Amino acid sequence: MRANQKGLDNHQAGFGGVGILVSVLLHALLLVAVLCGWESSEEPQKRRVTPKYVQAKLVEVKPKSKPKPAAKPKQKIIDLTKKRKEAERRKRLEQEKAKKLAREKAEKDRKAKAAREKAAKDKAAREKAAREKAAREKAAKEKAEQVAREQELQRQIDQEMQAEREALLAEQQAEEDQMVAQSFIGLIAQRVENNWSRPASARKGMQVELRIQLVPTGRVINVTVVKSSGNAAFDRSAEQAVKKAEQFPELKKLPPAVFERNFRQLRLVFNPKDLRL
Repeated sequence: MRANQKGLDNHQAGFGGVGILVSVLLHALLLVAVLCGWESSEEPQKRRVTPKYVQAKLVEVKPKSKPKPAAKPKQKIIDLTKKRKEAERRKRLEQEKAKKLAREKAEKDRKAKAAREKAAKDKAAREKAAREKAAREKAAKEKAEQVAREQELQRQIDQEMQAEREALLAEQQAEEDQMVAQSFIGLIAQRVENNWSRPASARKGMQVELRIQLVPTGRVINVTVVKSSGNAAFDRSAEQAVKKAEQFPELKKLPPAVFERNFRQLRLVFNPKDLRL
């Protein structure tokens, strides 16, 4: 519609321009004629010329009637309007679709970023928990090892102290047992000596070593010569003295360990001067 209107305006302007041009040309011809007549009047009048006047008449050129624009079918206008509206609708839909896609992409990116951040946070939390657990386990292990070392050291100290106490007690007990044993040995030796009748052949320097086998009741069960004096009568006299004593009931009072260590097999040495171990 606007294009048609513009064409009509240009057409009208063209006709107006032609009319003006014709009017200007007519005025120019009239001016030339006047000037020519003026020059003729100044010359000597040799002959009288009847001036001829040009009669000019302004002719108004009427512009041609504007051609009427061809009427377009209403259906075409309706179609253009529909196309414009359809194009606007499609553009609007495309814009809405683009906005929707942009929103969806932004939401997807946001969710992806949130998922990455959550995954990183969860990973960091797991790693931190693992480190803390490892640190706790390491500390607990070190503490347990320290406690075990301290307990072992204390056990060794206690054991050493116990061993020292036991050794001291054993030493004391051994000394006491030895004293007891010596007292009982002295008792046995004294009783055997009281029963010993030295033979006439006994001489200074003679000695015989006997092994006396006893039982916890103190009874003598056997007497043997371990080392002879070289004099059979001297050796037999010593044996007879032990056998005559027969039993030493005091040995019943001895602890079993003391008896076993000192009296299960007792050795005695006999000589003409004294009786000793």
